[in-house]
Amino acid sequence: MYIDYKKVVSEILDSRKETGGIHNIYFAACGGSKAGLTTADFFLKCEAARLESHVYTAKEFVLCPPRAFDANSIVVTLSASGTTPEAVAAARAAREMGAVSIAIVGKQDSPLAREGDYVFYNGDEPKYQYSTCSMAIALKFAVELLHQSEGYSHYEEMQKGFGILDDVIAKAREYAEAGAIRFAQEHKEDKVLHVMATGANYNVAYTTTTCILMECQWIHSNPIHSGEFFHGPFEVVDKEVPFLVLVGVGREREMDERAVAFLQKYGKRVTVLDGKEYGIDILGDSVSEYLSPLVFTGVLSRYSHRLADARNHSVAVRRYMWHVPY
Repeated sequence: MYIDYKKVVSEILDSRKETGGIHNIYFAACGGSKAGLTTADFFLKCEAARLESHVYTAKEFVLCPPRAFDANSIVVTLSASGTTPEAVAAARAAREMGAVSIAIVGKQDSPLAREGDYVFYNGDEPKYQYSTCSMAIALKFAVELLHQSEGYSHYEEMQKGFGILDDVIAKAREYAEAGAIRFAQEHKEDKVLHVMATGANYNVAYTTTTCILMECQWIHSNPIHSGEFFHGPFEVVDKEVPFLVLVGVGREREMDERAVAFLQKYGKRVTVLDGKEYGIDILGDSVSEYLSPLVFTGVLSRYSHRLADARNHSVAVRRYMWHVPY
């Protein structure tokens, strides 16, 4: 579905021009959906001078709304099914406050879609494209919002990056296949597997641990921020505990490299996915770090499915989710 980001952002900014303008944007969702919105939040936190951006677990946003939340705010919610109760409640809270409600959904006729002033629909694509996935939609919206409200000097570079994104990811996924098979064989019997990253890529580490290893494979896992590694987590490093590390291509890279150096010295079972090796830096010197989570997501999709194959444990299997009251 085509989304006219320029038109949507222009309408939103015009609608609040007489009342002081948009000053806050809140991203509110759950689990992997929340993590996907974090990419846009990270971008705005780094690049916006006046617009304040925040990410909330949707239920917490409803129960403990920030005092700054008012009609001059934007609330972005996300649910693939459009039925996640917490996301629906957050979108409803936005409408009740008089704020702008933006819903990113995979199903048009859904409760969440009905709560959005603007609905960004990304379902029923004839062929899955990472450039139109929910993470990309939120980031594209954030880029356009910043560009129209404050100006963004790397706007054109970002658009070029989006233009070649699917090609870069397709090549990265193909390149990743051999490594994914080796990884799956190495870790198919493991009960614990930690994932480390930083910067915009930290949300990918979170999704990998929470939604893939814990939810889909029932493997104990913890997302570790590379900058926090030496403030507690590194004490579990030994020759047996496995780590998966995403090494970024931007300003955060030195934190990742420091963590990798320690792991390779004192650990043994360390898998390093270097963004440069997967062509992420091709996306543009000033914007590649913001687009890198999309590439890593594509690569780790290969890793997760090969691990599921090796474990004979389908990614669709659940014990509790969708089966029992909770």
